[in-house]
Amino acid sequence: MPVRKPDEPMPTLFQRILTIFLLYIVSVTAVLAQGYIIIGGKVIDKATQQPIPFAHIGVMTRGTGTIANENGEFYYRFPRIAAEEGVVVSVMGYKNYTRKGADFTPNDRSVVIELEAAKPVVVDEAYVKSFNARGLVSGALTKVPSNYSDAPVMMNGFYQETLQQDDDYVDIREAVLKVEKDPRPKIEIPEKVRLMRGRRYRSTGRSGLLEEYEFPNGTAIVTKSIDTGLPEYLAGSNLSDYSFQLDDTITFYNDRDVYRIHFSPVSESVKAARNGMICINRADSAIVRIEYEFTPMGMSDVFKTSMKSTLGKVLGKSRHEGKRLSSFTNYLPYNNKWYLQDSQLLISTDFRDKTDTLSGTIRLHFVANDILKSNGNAVPPSDQLLDTALFAPQRIARYDEVYWSNFNHIIPSGPMRRIVDTLKK
Repeated sequence: MPVRKPDEPMPTLFQRILTIFLLYIVSVTAVLAQGYIIIGGKVIDKATQQPIPFAHIGVMTRGTGTIANENGEFYYRFPRIAAEEGVVVSVMGYKNYTRKGADFTPNDRSVVIELEAAKPVVVDEAYVKSFNARGLVSGALTKVPSNYSDAPVMMNGFYQETLQQDDDYVDIREAVLKVEKDPRPKIEIPEKVRLMRGRRYRSTGRSGLLEEYEFPNGTAIVTKSIDTGLPEYLAGSNLSDYSFQLDDTITFYNDRDVYRIHFSPVSESVKAARNGMICINRADSAIVRIEYEFTPMGMSDVFKTSMKSTLGKVLGKSRHEGKRLSSFTNYLPYNNKWYLQDSQLLISTDFRDKTDTLSGTIRLHFVANDILKSNGNAVPPSDQLLDTALFAPQRIARYDEVYWSNFNHIIPSGPMRRIVDTLKK
């Protein structure tokens, strides 16, 4: 730092302010010089040229990424300092696509990424029958503490909640969230969620039959993962409620062999029963995907008890019949651990009155965009998000993605964008 000579006059207040301002401009310019690279486009199957839904696009060495929408369309913003590292595109059943970040043209929104299907390993029928599938699942559940983070984690992520009335979108809620997970407590605690930025589009065409059809706590449902609590239907003695069988093929995920284990209820007496599949990484027995769909009897159990639970607030007082309730959760590797990648829940219900029948379908989807360290106290109770109905209502007749500024987000589909034609004024 320069030293003022004794005979030099003291700088004036204006000069000092000007110096501070210039230093600020220099520092901001340095930050901006680091910058970000933005790309967008579509993920497709190389052989069929069909879109691949929900593929993950990210710089895995940095713990950053995003998800393509159901039509394979994506938007991804990653730091320029990671330009020499690989942008990896991955999805179950395909070989990873890797391309150095610097090889993309910044702001190119017409990128087409072709994924090559991985040839599955066919398993002999006798081996399938003799394979101890239950033992593999039990072992994977036992290894959760070692395969997943045992320290507090902060995730910046994107949340999307939609309601379709028959085929039309009549309510869309979206938000950037900060989610804090702490696996250290001996008792299970919910993830803590803070709203960073959120908006809501609500159509004037929404029927009164669906007026109370919503998940006020939807974010809590799809940000939950096995690092902070095992699925209740597989935990402890509940594991004996299901039979398990190895699939006749070994698939591929993030360039690793993955066992697929089907599960189904052992009898009709199992409450809230599900049919599903657990995908387990062959190398370290980590669970990398869980998906399930309630059986017809399971749906009946859920709806019978719905009025005494959170789901009762979702369904309201209208006559209703559950049609489908399904879920999937994916995990991705980072620094030799596995973390929540994205999670989705879908519920479809028929509502009736004397003159009308409508189908209402809610889909909740959360994707983790950044994995960061946390001290476990970054989201205090006073900042936690309680109700997605409080998202800022949008009345401008456009689906403006500039709203998200520098945050990664899920690209809205064409049918979703049409909701702006019927917004509440």
